[in-house]
Amino acid sequence: MDRFDKIFNFTLSVEGGYTNDKNDKGGETTWGITKEEARKNGYRGSMKDLTKEFAKKILEKDYYLKNRLNEVKNDKIALSICDWSFNSGKWATKKAQVTLNKYFGYDLVVDGIFGSKTIKALNEVEEQGKSEEFLKEYHDIQRKFYHSVVEYNPTQKDFLTGWLNRVDRKEKYLKEMV
Repeated sequence: MDRFDKIFNFTLSVEGGYTNDKNDKGGETTWGITKEEARKNGYRGSMKDLTKEFAKKILEKDYYLKNRLNEVKNDKIALSICDWSFNSGKWATKKAQVTLNKYFGYDLVVDGIFGSKTIKALNEVEEQGKSEEFLKEYHDIQRKFYHSVVEYNPTQKDFLTGWLNRVDRKEKYLKEMV
């Protein structure tokens, strides 16, 4: 199984099928793809009918390739960032830059854009044998982020347990990933 298939399979396992929760800022969603994203990518049907293959194309184009995760050497780091990006947008890439700055001594601009300096830093972490350390710190920051979302907007409290479980499931998946 290639790298992106591993990412997509994990994401599907935590996203599930169709939902339309009134408190979910994403609104109507299938396989983690919001109606707005689907429309932006040319989908015109009912969200209940959105196929996994269509969702996969969006995830690959708008989250994996757009964030240049295909250039990140470590599969686990690429998966973790892609999954959080899919769940929280630019916060995932910004927090990866924060992790690199705070714990690994980099001085990256925290702009949420994975340019050549951020990609180089992520690959240096891999070359230094510190990928697991990066993931630990990154996941801790992800958990804190979810708590801050709820603190800022209490209407999101119903989602906190699911978000935290998502990080736990991701860590378990990464441990089992070859």
